[in-house]
Amino acid sequence: MQAVEEFKDDLHERIKALEAEIVELECDLSATETKLNSFENQIRSQLHAEITQVNILTLLYKKLQRAKKDKRLEQKKKGKNYKEPMPGLKPQEQAHKATDLLAQLSQGQELKRLYREAMLKIHPDKFAHDKEQMERATDLTTQLIEIYKSGDLDDLVAFHEHIVSGNAMSHVPYQPELVSNPASLLQFLQKKKAELDYALEILKTSYTYQVLDTYENPLSFIDELRVQFQQRILQLQKRTRKA
Repeated sequence: MQAVEEFKDDLHERIKALEAEIVELECDLSATETKLNSFENQIRSQLHAEITQVNILTLLYKKLQRAKKDKRLEQKKKGKNYKEPMPGLKPQEQAHKATDLLAQLSQGQELKRLYREAMLKIHPDKFAHDKEQMERATDLTTQLIEIYKSGDLDDLVAFHEHIVSGNAMSHVPYQPELVSNPASLLQFLQKKKAELDYALEILKTSYTYQVLDTYENPLSFIDELRVQFQQRILQLQKRTRKA
C-alpha cells in the first residue's frame, strides 16, 4: 500500500514539474514570436517598395514564359509528326492517386470520429447547470475545433484521449490529485512539452532569430536585404526584357 502511495506521489510531482516547464516554455515561445514578428514587420515596412517590385516583375516574367511555351506548342502542332498527348494519368499514376485518396478519406473519417466522440463528452450544453464547468467546456471545445480544423491526426488523438479520460474537465494546474487518470495526464503533458520544445527550436534556429541574436545592430540586416532585392530586381528586369 505504501509503495502505491509513493508511486502516486511521484507521479503527481512529475506532473507538477511538467506543468511548470510548460508554462515557462509558453512564455518563452510567446516572447520569441512577438520579438520576431516585430522585427519582420520592420523589414517588410522598410523594404515595401523593393518587395512590391520583385513581385510584379516575377509575375510578369512567369507570364512571358507561359506565352513562350504556348507559342512553341502552337508551332509543334503545325508539324506533320505532332500527336496530341493522351488524356488522363498512366495506370501507375492512377494507382498512386487512388491509394492517396483512400488514405485521405480514411484519415478524414478517423478525424471526424474522434472529433464527434470528444465533442459529445465536453459540449458546453451538458454543463449548463454549472457556470464554471460550462466555461471550461467552452474553452476545451474551442481547442478541439482548432485541432480538428488543422487536420493533425496525432494531435487530435492525444486531445481525444485527454478528454475521454476525464482529465480535461477535472484538471486544475498543480493539483494532479484531482484528475481522473494521472498517468494519462502525464503522457498528454509530455507530448505538449515536446511540441512546445520543437516550436521554440524552429523559431530560434530561424535565420531571422540568428540575426536578432548575433547582430550588434539587427537593423543593419535590412540594408543587406535591400542590396539583395536590388540585385534581384536587376536580374528580373534583364530577364523580362529578353523575354
